[in-house]
Amino acid sequence: MSSSLGDVLATLQLQRVAPTVFVGQQLPAPANHILGGHISAQALLAAGQTTPDRAPHSAHTYFLKPGDSRLPVEFEVTELQEGRAFSARRVSARQNGQLLLEAMSSFKIADAGPAQVGYQPPFPEVPPPESLPWVPSHFAESGEAAEEHWASLRWFERRIVDAEQSPPAQSRIWWRPDGDVPGDPALTATLVAYLSAVTLTEPVYAARGSARGSAQRDHSVWFHAPAVLPDWLLYEQSSPSSAGSLALATGTMFNRDGGLVCTVRQEMYFRPTASVPTATIRP
Repeated sequence: MSSSLGDVLATLQLQRVAPTVFVGQQLPAPANHILGGHISAQALLAAGQTTPDRAPHSAHTYFLKPGDSRLPVEFEVTELQEGRAFSARRVSARQNGQLLLEAMSSFKIADAGPAQVGYQPPFPEVPPPESLPWVPSHFAESGEAAEEHWASLRWFERRIVDAEQSPPAQSRIWWRPDGDVPGDPALTATLVAYLSAVTLTEPVYAARGSARGSAQRDHSVWFHAPAVLPDWLLYEQSSPSSAGSLALATGTMFNRDGGLVCTVRQEMYFRPTASVPTATIRP
């Protein structure tokens, strides 16, 4: 199956229609659904365009409506802070006047002076990605779900180190872009945020035993160090908690040399199976 990396990179070239307003094209998808990882990546990129001299420090996104992938999305950036060390931005994503997403992003200047005290989780002892077999980029691209192909999921390749089915459904994967990527730090961070949201759904689905009636509710990522792309990155994932209609997933991502790249949290919503009128549910 051919890579869609070129198409994804094209949609990350946002059109600036005003100093703080950007427009982004979407990618084809089943039921014309906009993928959460894709639109949140565009939101982070839009915010970064308004503070180009600072690197992403964190991003926190709420997904409010699904949107239509056949139509472009408008991203309006609001300046919340412009301090000596940090910049903060709010991004509101709209389509036909409907609010699809609200995101808060923080950006930071590079640290100056002597290195500060640092620590991180240990790098797992895992086999190298070259020793592991090819697998589809996402479960939706597997043979069992061939009718659910997502063009927005075929831009990376991965290798599975291990994966548990029972809670907390811990898994470890290697991943990298499936093709050449520009050496742009902002784009690199955007691709990391994109991937971090896409595959973090899988431990939740494994732990709960189903993906039906689910939706991403919110997603948060904290950046610790730049990712080294296009080399492989290791992503540890799990779903430590599920209560009622909500399930939490967590992840940590490392460069191949063991350096910690980011920490991720994401919550999934599962529509109740009881006879509740569909119109009353707000995913």
